[in-house]
Amino acid sequence: MLYELAHAIKERCGFLWDAIEWGNAQAFSLMYRKGLKRIPEILQEHSTDFTVRLATLDDVQNMTKFFAEQPEEAFKFFRPHGFDEKSLKKIVANKAFITFLVLSGDTIVGYFFLRSFVNGKTFKGYMVDFRFRKKGIAKLEGVVMNEVVQALGIRMFGSISPENEASMAAAKAVNEVKILKTLDNGYYYIEYLPKMAGEA
Repeated sequence: MLYELAHAIKERCGFLWDAIEWGNAQAFSLMYRKGLKRIPEILQEHSTDFTVRLATLDDVQNMTKFFAEQPEEAFKFFRPHGFDEKSLKKIVANKAFITFLVLSGDTIVGYFFLRSFVNGKTFKGYMVDFRFRKKGIAKLEGVVMNEVVQALGIRMFGSISPENEASMAAAKAVNEVKILKTLDNGYYYIEYLPKMAGEA
């Protein structure tokens, strides 16, 4: 219900959505400040073959370039926000829209985010550069998101098209996937749960 209501407000009342987002970001950063402080340490632990870190406003130009270089098919199931410089600046500056980058040297090869709310829910999304697929980056992003969510003490949700078999497979590699319902657009509304001990 909350997921669908949020989308309705965003589409029909842009000014109201901006006010809600600002208030949510301020409240979220205060309520979850202890967990948020742990994120750089988590990212450092997983920066081995690739560097994983939080995005900053200084990254926006390169982020814009990263999205511009991806083929159109990469956006078939991934349009959570605008990919222009103005939209990305707004997202990176939002304290509740936690944005992460995966880098090979100085080059962005992966992007993921946790769009979080004061009610203890977050919605995840991710993309891997088409030139760096099948190198374990999607799994890396999933593992990092799991640890960040655990540090924050919140629940993680998302939506996946039943046609997007690659995304479902990536999700199941690091999470127990619980389909809650099918949305009006045909996508599955999912809760991502920790894998049980012993699961691959």
